[in-house]
Amino acid sequence: MQSAPVGGVSEGRLAPWLAKDSQSAYHPIPMLRSFCTCSLAVAVVVLTAAWASAPSGEFGGLVDAYLDAFARRHPSIAAGNGLHAHDGRLEDFSAAAIEAEAADLDAWCLKLRAIDATALTPDERVDHRILGGILDGWLLDLRQVRTWQRNPVIYVSAVSDGVHNLMVMESAPADRRARQIQSKLERLPALLAAARANIGNAPPLFVTRGASAARGAAVMLRHDLPLAFESLNDAALQNGLALAGRQAAGLLDAYADYLEKDLLPRAKGTFVIGRSNLEARYRAEELIDLPTDRLLAIGERELVRTQAAFRAAAARVAPTRDPLAVWESVLADHPAPGQLVTAARKAVDDLIAFGESKRLLALPPHEPVVVAPALPFDLGLASMHASPPLEEKPVRSFYYLTDARADWPPARQDAWLRKFNYATLSDVSAHEVYPGHFAHSLFMRRTPGKIRRIWIGLNPFPQPSSGQDGWAHYAEQLVIDEGFHADDPRYQLAQLSEALTRICRLIVGIRVHADGWTIDQAATYFEQQAHLPAPAARQEAERASYDPTYGGYFLGKIALLDLRRDVERREGAAFNLRAFHERVLSQGIAPWWAHRQLMLPGDRGPVIE
Repeated sequence: MQSAPVGGVSEGRLAPWLAKDSQSAYHPIPMLRSFCTCSLAVAVVVLTAAWASAPSGEFGGLVDAYLDAFARRHPSIAAGNGLHAHDGRLEDFSAAAIEAEAADLDAWCLKLRAIDATALTPDERVDHRILGGILDGWLLDLRQVRTWQRNPVIYVSAVSDGVHNLMVMESAPADRRARQIQSKLERLPALLAAARANIGNAPPLFVTRGASAARGAAVMLRHDLPLAFESLNDAALQNGLALAGRQAAGLLDAYADYLEKDLLPRAKGTFVIGRSNLEARYRAEELIDLPTDRLLAIGERELVRTQAAFRAAAARVAPTRDPLAVWESVLADHPAPGQLVTAARKAVDDLIAFGESKRLLALPPHEPVVVAPALPFDLGLASMHASPPLEEKPVRSFYYLTDARADWPPARQDAWLRKFNYATLSDVSAHEVYPGHFAHSLFMRRTPGKIRRIWIGLNPFPQPSSGQDGWAHYAEQLVIDEGFHADDPRYQLAQLSEALTRICRLIVGIRVHADGWTIDQAATYFEQQAHLPAPAARQEAERASYDPTYGGYFLGKIALLDLRRDVERREGAAFNLRAFHERVLSQGIAPWWAHRQLMLPGDRGPVIE
């Protein structure tokens, strides 16, 4: 996912922002509706300026022009995709800028509709539809869900993610990145002024998360930013950057004080977006056009199946013991403090060797992923920082893990490392590195065009999750299904534990936003159905409030399994699993409807059953 963590299990300093109706004229499947309804009067005014650089009727030119316009408005997200023309900018979230962005999106809708999709190549046709969904999702958010009026985190994440990106990704020489950070921070007062002006009756949970995010970002800027550039030879630049970081940190601390002391006492808003908006967001970003009742039925069906598989795997470990007692013993088997990175390197090596022996996929020529301790200013549990496929020259990719600190008491060290028990560490490594996100990023360098080589969804999670994390979630199950550690059922138990959490995300997202569940009810559900400890269950439940479509992990996996089944049926004896995987990965990050169109031409079957 760019320079921000790719699907990482994240917690700690940056966790608050780490840890989508009318019939579309351009959509080829009538049942898949679009939300892209632009005002003709407004759009015509905007057309000339918005598309001055896009050759008329040329889809590739339109994409280039759109991405540059997007990067100017959202430079932090763009940089994470390898688009660096505007790295020195900071988002303009003033009400006027947001109104102008929505009008521009109307105009992009008109231009996209003006292109005859039947004249495009198959790859361009699916990109045409995906771009339409991206536009739909942003219009939905700006005009109806109106996250910009409800969630302070999106303002903080604009600066924190943008600066963090320039700290950790070597997309340019260090001195240039340092100056770009200074340029960003000069614009912070305007960003925070917009936040104060725009956010009114916000949900209390969003306000408290926003304050926590602001304080975390302040710590990063004050203490960690100088660490990232301590090797600079330019003392004046170092000192100027440190000063800019301290000044920006002071502004963020003041904003956190405002949120806690002024906004929170009067915050009475709801985070619930409602059933129709939830369905519209899945329809736009994921191209999944199923009612929430049907999605819920699919989730509950798979939950029953996966819970039964969890019990069966536990019985293979210890037939006479309670399954949760067996799971406790798995959690207790973890690396010693100071040994986590060594254990992760071995897990990655084992996974790659296993995948090669089973011919799951053959990685393209590449620079090795670096498995390393998390940087002092990057304190998540585990995160994959893959080189964005649109980088002109690939940068190093890092798989970071945060070990237990030596100065923690033994009980705290043990509690931290339980999350990295050997079985779960392999599962996380399959998701993040091979055959998951890192492998995906390598194949995406081959993806035609640009639309399926970017992660541009909605804040605060800048990617549709079914195409990206659906593959990585499938990767976890794939290695187990193919026999990875087949002699040790604890590894399957860990994979099933992760699967239970992802299924519960779908169910909870629907229950919270469509059926009125409280966060307390959602947390209890994660505890009871996914066997999560109370703190982790609460964290998962709260994520539903601001990431309502986080069921995309699970939906993407089952859509991929359905696609694999249907391709195998069509190809019969000619079906080759490695070839299937490599084609899927080379098709980039795409909703599974698009993969079906490319791999099953003429397909009109359901994406998910």
